[in-house]
Amino acid sequence: MHVGILGGTGPAGRGVGVRLALAGHDVLLGSRSPERAVGIADELGMSNIKGGGNFDAASFGDVVVLAVPWEAAMPTAVEVENAARGKVLLSMANAVAFIGGKPEPVVPSSGSIALGIQARLPTVRVVAAMHHVPARSLVETDVALDFDVLCCGDDRGALDRVMSLVDSIPGLRSVDAGGLHNASAIEALTPLLIGLNKRYRARTGVRIVGI
Repeated sequence: MHVGILGGTGPAGRGVGVRLALAGHDVLLGSRSPERAVGIADELGMSNIKGGGNFDAASFGDVVVLAVPWEAAMPTAVEVENAARGKVLLSMANAVAFIGGKPEPVVPSSGSIALGIQARLPTVRVVAAMHHVPARSLVETDVALDFDVLCCGDDRGALDRVMSLVDSIPGLRSVDAGGLHNASAIEALTPLLIGLNKRYRARTGVRIVGI
């Protein structure tokens, strides 16, 4: 697939981009600073990773990955709405606040970031996924992944495409987590995992047993 990554210069976006490129997909890392994205793509030295602006990434991708910090998720999605029209938008955003140094979930009025983006951009096919894979594990390509990825969405074709994309990355297994309303629970789980990582100095993720 062609995959455009909004926020592709951050750890999560860059890590997802590299893993997808290693799996054989063509990737364009997008950024508010196209020059920075081009520089990072050049540093990575992979023929199937390019850099550019966020609008370039949205135009390029069959699937567009939203990997920006959660505060920037809605503004970034709105900025690229025309380029992403009719496409699959994979939202990785988690709303997390640190209160006294401890991570806590922030619940938007829409119920979740993914639901809010879908309501604001009805022409985009939103799927929530990739929230619980540690960014450091994605970036460090010598680290073997071993995680399940909860994927939820209301458009069956979009959900299937994202699950196929996830399954193409060695060590990841997609799990159909139902409709987009379940993004609320998926996003809210992330602060718990961050807390576990800090407490145990680990890189915890999610593994669903019995299926």
